[in-house]
Amino acid sequence: MTELLAKLNPEQRAAVLHTEGPLLVLAGAGSGKTRVITVRIAHLVAQGVAPERILAVTFTNKAAREMRARLAALIGKERAKLPFVGTFHSFCAEILREHGALVGLSRSFVISDGADQLALLRGVLRTLQVEGVTMQAGDLQARISLLKNRLIGAEAFLAKAADEQDELVGRAFTRYEEELARARSVDFDDLLLRTVQLLKRKDGPLAILRERFRYVLVDEYQDTNAPQYEIVRAVAGGHRNLCVVGDDDQSIYGWRGADVTRILHFERDFPGAKVVRLETNYRSTEPILRAANRVIAHNTERHPKELRAALGPGEPLQLVLAENDSEEADHVARDILALVGRRAARFGDCAVLFRTGPQARVFEEQFRARAIPYVLVGGRSFFDRKEVRDVIAYLKLLVQPDDELAFARAIGAPPRGIGAKSLERVLAHTATKRISLGQAFEEADTIEGVGAAAAGAGRD
Repeated sequence: MTELLAKLNPEQRAAVLHTEGPLLVLAGAGSGKTRVITVRIAHLVAQGVAPERILAVTFTNKAAREMRARLAALIGKERAKLPFVGTFHSFCAEILREHGALVGLSRSFVISDGADQLALLRGVLRTLQVEGVTMQAGDLQARISLLKNRLIGAEAFLAKAADEQDELVGRAFTRYEEELARARSVDFDDLLLRTVQLLKRKDGPLAILRERFRYVLVDEYQDTNAPQYEIVRAVAGGHRNLCVVGDDDQSIYGWRGADVTRILHFERDFPGAKVVRLETNYRSTEPILRAANRVIAHNTERHPKELRAALGPGEPLQLVLAENDSEEADHVARDILALVGRRAARFGDCAVLFRTGPQARVFEEQFRARAIPYVLVGGRSFFDRKEVRDVIAYLKLLVQPDDELAFARAIGAPPRGIGAKSLERVLAHTATKRISLGQAFEEADTIEGVGAAAAGAGRD
């Protein structure tokens, strides 16, 4: 441990060694925050803290995997138990599997992903009508998610509906929740909400969790939303051994309910908190950081900090104003060829970043025309492929036979002679009768517009 601590800079070391009481680590971009978190956990273990008493929460599965791998290297894979390192959603799912009955969930509840939610919301919209108002399922999904992330329920929102569109959202939100419950399913936002509800119950597991996790660490704290904030405050509220790491200058998830004031008001929420600033950047050169510091300095509501470059001076930044996207892509392509031509870089050393997916097309056209090899990153996920989603639907049915979204998908993979119109009529029948899709197919012979062949195929 002495060797590990010696490799840290003074600010990083201060963050690692402060183990008791609330700690805010303001970690600027490229300042080694993951190293600080993992070495801090290793230090706690070296001081005699049992690994299973430590909870580390991240925002992405990728970050959790990276952190677990680093911890395994630091404290050893041979330990019987490692700290819980995972996302908010995985942490909440584990709690709900064990204690969810207190908030009306079975242990075998199904988690509906984005595509499942869209399919369900399309069905909901088909059954609702508000004169003069139309809405796409994707827009409705975003509205409901934002409401949940602000701890606003369907009933409370509908009661304060300001116009016809709000009324449609509120009614659809209510029906959506009913359909999820009927399918014994929750969405990802529900994992957080149900956990908040669970921790507020007098007979809930809060005392157990506080005793189990004596040290809590939260990564990317600037991006926490209201439910996540409530969960953190509840679990760490007893012992106050809470370390949050983040950077208010990098708060980018306001559109999904994140509130940067959580990190700005940390010292108010946790009186006596120690604040450590990580201001040495190990990723970028001075010109990049100088420009970034000048831009962010215009933000008046922030923790004061200024990044310094460990790499020293570098190439000056270039700003090119193009007439249009084609001219921009042409300039980028010529620059790449020039770099490679004078052996200043290889093709694989170059990266092109753009704000939205559709902007890739014009760059691809230029690269193809000039025979520049490239790899397009961020395409369709493996789990979004049709054949993979079909298999997952069957697996979900094995675990939860009442999962209607999985049933609706599986019934068409492979095709069984049940057309889209017939399936739509059966789905409408389930909504009207408040019965499962399987039960509806048992009654399909009585549904107008559903042929005998389709009814028989559904029952089979």
